[in-house]
Amino acid sequence: MLAFLFWHFLLDYQRQKSESEAYIEAAAYGSLLRAELDRELNSLLFISNGLSSFIKVYRNELEPDKVQAILTDLWSNARHVRNIAVAVEYKLTYVYPEQSNQKLIGIDYRDVASQWPKVKLAIDSREGVLDGPIELIQGGNGMIYRFPIFVDDHYWGMMSTVIDTHSFLQSAFKDVQNPQFAFAIRTADRKSVFHGDAALFEQKNIFIQQSSVPNGKWEWAIENKRIHNLPGPGLGLLLSVVLSLAVGALAYFFAQERYYLSEGALMDSLTGLPNRRLLDSRLNYAHSEAKRDRKRFGLMALDVDHFKAINDQYGHDVGDEVIKAVAARLKSNIRDMDTVSRLGGDEFVIVVKDQLSEQGLVKVATKLLDIFNVPMVINGHEIQVHLSLGLTLFDHASEVTLKQLLKQADMALYQAKRAGRNTYSVWK
Repeated sequence: MLAFLFWHFLLDYQRQKSESEAYIEAAAYGSLLRAELDRELNSLLFISNGLSSFIKVYRNELEPDKVQAILTDLWSNARHVRNIAVAVEYKLTYVYPEQSNQKLIGIDYRDVASQWPKVKLAIDSREGVLDGPIELIQGGNGMIYRFPIFVDDHYWGMMSTVIDTHSFLQSAFKDVQNPQFAFAIRTADRKSVFHGDAALFEQKNIFIQQSSVPNGKWEWAIENKRIHNLPGPGLGLLLSVVLSLAVGALAYFFAQERYYLSEGALMDSLTGLPNRRLLDSRLNYAHSEAKRDRKRFGLMALDVDHFKAINDQYGHDVGDEVIKAVAARLKSNIRDMDTVSRLGGDEFVIVVKDQLSEQGLVKVATKLLDIFNVPMVINGHEIQVHLSLGLTLFDHASEVTLKQLLKQADMALYQAKRAGRNTYSVWK
């Protein structure tokens, strides 16, 4: 019996290990796909920002010919754009190209039930909103990026960039196609699949991830086809019966080893956050991406102020619950694209991607400090928990290594401690 259990656990472990490796490969491929799509999308969103700035400056000198000339120039230099339109208040007033789009002129967004909610969301939030993919008024399918224009703090009008969905996605993924993987994308709110096979979202052993788009989210299902070639559990059971005649004494050892390798290799056992090993992987990816794409990213080192005093006063069981609650608050207030990890004890590290300046990091740190102003209720105890944070920014032009970057964040954390705790410090 012991021999049977040994071989059963061993073969099952090997199968699950192979499944785990295939899952991690799918996760890495998903990160690559998301990065390529974000880069392609960002190049299109700059169009709206530029035209908005022009209108704000020359709002009193706008002439139809001048606006049309600018739209013509923007359209001719943009990829995947079907048309660019400007609405004054709520009515579409300018569009390019005009051919096949004349029916858009004069349309009042408030009269278009399918599009008005996203238009209103853009106005109310004062931020760009990506709508779609949807069926367009002028025919066909596309995504519409709507960017509200405010002049002297008053709503002036709306900039709309219609993106050809098929052309955009083909270009975004042209350099990262891999026959080993299949993937599908859908909108998170409507669950509408617009790329790939919708059935992927219903299959087992599929990696699911989310990505953020302006005022919305997309969901991805990524399949590693290699998983179909792995042996099924039935074959493992048959081999277990045969091999159990030879060896069985080490079943318990391999069961424990299986658990350690498959469950505990990448995640912190207390909080479920990425551990140091997974942090190193994601930090290396962020570093490579920043170097390749000439970007910046931020690093935050943080810990809980006076955590030893909490342990001493309430006991280690409450202390563990405090760490779990801190992890949950951090995770829920950090973007999906960023990484919150626990190194051990009360030490955490956060990787904040795509940061243009230190001010962006400071904004994130201030937000985190604010959310911890609310006491935690742990096992019936109301406990006030504060953080100290050390911030540093990696510049693509810098020769700073990841080891040096982590040290900079630690030094900034030490400065925050010396400044009285419950604050942040930026490494200089």
